[in-house]
Amino acid sequence: MRLTTLAATGLMLGLVALAGGRDAAALECNEKNPDICTTCEDLRKAYSGGDIKSIRQVRGRSVWTPLYAAYFKDCPELAARYLGMGVHPAVGGMEGDLLATVISWDRWEVPKRAEWVQMLVRGGARLDSPPITDRTTRQRLMQEYGQRDDIMALIKIAEDAGG
Repeated sequence: MRLTTLAATGLMLGLVALAGGRDAAALECNEKNPDICTTCEDLRKAYSGGDIKSIRQVRGRSVWTPLYAAYFKDCPELAARYLGMGVHPAVGGMEGDLLATVISWDRWEVPKRAEWVQMLVRGGARLDSPPITDRTTRQRLMQEYGQRDDIMALIKIAEDAGG
């Protein structure tokens, strides 16, 4: 029993030492870890100094761009700023398709997602633009989600906004 306690203590001390070294940087708010940022201002700082138009971090099936990070953290003013700086309005999110991500991810109700859809469409995102990953946004939404009411409502909002 005592040996187990000593081993556990040693393991914990080792983990603490790792956290204090290089690995601790992985938990900092920066362009490689924007999901760690706690405020929109922190997120803005994380992306300052780089070429805002070409920053992309692939993590799993998601493509983290400054615009996707702004959506993820619900920073619409920052997103509008990035769009004004020339960030591509359609790149980011799941499989790199930001418009499909905003329309399909039900993390917020339709009215809030509609604001983001309209912003992206005003910035140039389109439902039927050339495919990002072998499918247009519309094709991806129909194939993966079908006629779901929220999806259809947000597609209509995108179409009405010119997308």
